[in-house]
Amino acid sequence: MRTNGLPTTKLRCKSWANFAQTLKRISRAYCKNTGLHGFQYIVRGETTFERIIWLMVCTSSVFFCVTLMLRLWQYYSDNPIVTTIDTTNPVSELHFPGVTICNNNKVFKPHADNIAKELLMKGFDNSMSNKLFSSLMKLIRPDRMKIDNGTATRALDILGYTVEKLMFELMQPCNLLLARCSWLGQLYDCSKIFKTVKSNEGFCCGFNYHFDLFNDYNKEYPWLIKVTNNSLDLNSSEPLPGVETILQVPGTGHDIGLAVALNVDVKNYKSSVRQFVGATVLIHDPLDYPDIGAQSATLQPGHVMSVTLGGTKIKSSENIRSIPLRKRMCLFDDETPGERKYSYRTCISECTHRKLYGSCGCLPFFYPKDHPSDRTCYLTDMDCILTRMRSLSREELRDCKCLPQCNDKSYEMVSESVALSNVEFESELTRGLDVKQMSFLYIYFRDGTFLEYRKRTILGWDNLLAAFGGIFGLCLGGSVISLVEFLYYLVKDFISVRKVKREQRNLPAASKLFISVPANMDLDKYSKSNLYGRTLLEWDHPQPGRKCPDLKLNMYYE
Repeated sequence: MRTNGLPTTKLRCKSWANFAQTLKRISRAYCKNTGLHGFQYIVRGETTFERIIWLMVCTSSVFFCVTLMLRLWQYYSDNPIVTTIDTTNPVSELHFPGVTICNNNKVFKPHADNIAKELLMKGFDNSMSNKLFSSLMKLIRPDRMKIDNGTATRALDILGYTVEKLMFELMQPCNLLLARCSWLGQLYDCSKIFKTVKSNEGFCCGFNYHFDLFNDYNKEYPWLIKVTNNSLDLNSSEPLPGVETILQVPGTGHDIGLAVALNVDVKNYKSSVRQFVGATVLIHDPLDYPDIGAQSATLQPGHVMSVTLGGTKIKSSENIRSIPLRKRMCLFDDETPGERKYSYRTCISECTHRKLYGSCGCLPFFYPKDHPSDRTCYLTDMDCILTRMRSLSREELRDCKCLPQCNDKSYEMVSESVALSNVEFESELTRGLDVKQMSFLYIYFRDGTFLEYRKRTILGWDNLLAAFGGIFGLCLGGSVISLVEFLYYLVKDFISVRKVKREQRNLPAASKLFISVPANMDLDKYSKSNLYGRTLLEWDHPQPGRKCPDLKLNMYYE
């Protein structure tokens, strides 16, 4: 290929030669005038040896500077987040946890008797009903069944119930389990500040529970007994704690928290998930489903339990959002689709649910109804659920790809249970109650401060720039002005070259020589039929003793 009569290879060589000459010219000008240490000796050295030595020194400094900058960038890339610990945050800035209370008895005898009467009219004798009721606890604590699948299925068909409705109607209602409630030393109607909720213990009673705000089970099944042991005249005009907003406490102490009197009602036990009478108390994040990570304690009848709380909070600055997810390894609350805020514990629970559903084709009744179309497990599915839960491994849970939360909180609890004694004692919580049949629960923070882990970027863009500038100054004695200088000389050279070329184009033509191409000329050597010769004569006014200027002849073609 030829361009303008010259081979392409020659044109490329000429371009590279021009570029090298330009770079050399700029570099010499920069080294002569720059403020970088040592660079001026590369061009101003008295001997060639001296200039070579300074060239090696300056090159080594540049290499050392680049190496330090790359190491700093690599460290920043591998460890972009730094965590600091703060122990001075007042507990008033930490949310009070969600409190979920679950009676171990999952079949409340008065309700079971009503359902047994209905089954009796449809051909179920009492022994079959009792066997059915005793087997229902396996829906929460999976175990090998003693009732045949046909009997279990026929009972549900006769009643026309879903599994969820059956278990809800058999539970001890919250207004019977909770006799009296107090928040920050003030009494409230338990049925108004506690609500029926789901947990890994089945249907329970939740306070300050904000995970599932859309289901109101009490309105769905109005036939349940509506009685209460609370005979006090309570002021209901004040806002109800824990119903609309997540609660916080002003301080610590026995009376700065939640107090509850419970009646676990031993005489009405029909089927228990544990081998003893009592209630399970779950402490968890108010926004989490009470399952993974929930702290638990057991309250027995005739006992007083004090649960003291400690809190830990993780708080991440907004600037770590710019860090790639694979490096920060945490998710903010609004980084996942859906109405709920992201929760690591809920993510693990949902992943477990999906794996159970994938193996058994159903979900236990107490799991959240995020997918209403999914079938609910019944007694006939418990063998599959039990087998799958036992085989669920840590490797499978790692496949869930659930990342920790960037902003999170957790709670630690220490419980102390003491048997009630026959002593003269009375308080607003105990007044008028048969304390021998009751249990009392007090939940409060033990410390005035909580532990907070704060995550932030180890270096902001300004800190990183300052660090690079420090390395640049250490190795080369330079600054931002040194970079501006290089750009200055580059632009200056470009402008000078353009100016010279423009002046050459504006010189008047002294003559033009038109040369015809002979017939026997090798046309492969030229790409045009006419070759023009242009002579440019540069004349000055004659001065004494000065010779005439040389004649320059530039050949070009069109």
